[in-house]
Amino acid sequence: MINFSKKKMGALAIGTLMTFGAAFPALTEAASYNSNCGGSGDGGRPPMMEGWGGHQGGPGQHWLSPEMEKELNISKSDLDSYKEKGYRRGDVVQAAFIAKASGKSLDKVLSYKTDDTTWQYVMKKAGVTEDQLRQVHEDLFADTVSQQTGTDKGTVQALQQQGYHGRDIMMAAQLAKVSSKPINDVLGMKKINNSWKDVADSLGVNWDSFRQDMMAGHHGWGGSDKK
Repeated sequence: MINFSKKKMGALAIGTLMTFGAAFPALTEAASYNSNCGGSGDGGRPPMMEGWGGHQGGPGQHWLSPEMEKELNISKSDLDSYKEKGYRRGDVVQAAFIAKASGKSLDKVLSYKTDDTTWQYVMKKAGVTEDQLRQVHEDLFADTVSQQTGTDKGTVQALQQQGYHGRDIMMAAQLAKVSSKPINDVLGMKKINNSWKDVADSLGVNWDSFRQDMMAGHHGWGGSDKK
């Protein structure tokens, strides 16, 4: 039976996945814009940006992994600085993704976003398509999984291209790491009629310990997540 400590789990990248508010799982899905793109509420954000829309209260909200800070060229101190200027942290991160995809500066992209404009408008103004934005997310996701679990980035990208759900790739990569099994073997153990807990049990991984350590390190992971 394999058990875990916070020291061994470290800063596992599941936080990137979950505090994006299901952003990464949406990366492999071709989704259309929400019907409320008219500029109220969530500001008409693209589907891969769901969960970043302006709420600032919850624990772990707008958490940035080292990979995100590096790839988006933004840090927690930057977020704090923009917050002092009146920007919502979620808006800053959304703008950072668009800036990355467009090659424009973060300040320039933020200048396009007002209370009267939607994120769809901002993307059009910046010359960014939904596919380009999705590619930025996918690349960052692949980098994160690779660097945090040791899985080859090319393997992660290949799995994305094959249509595997982002969350399944992350879970398989984590379980592959702690069980010393190839990620494809772990993915092959996940069937439509079983859960990731079942897979962990089959690998000799203590699911409660595994999940507890992930929850302790990253507040976005919660509920009875066994699927």
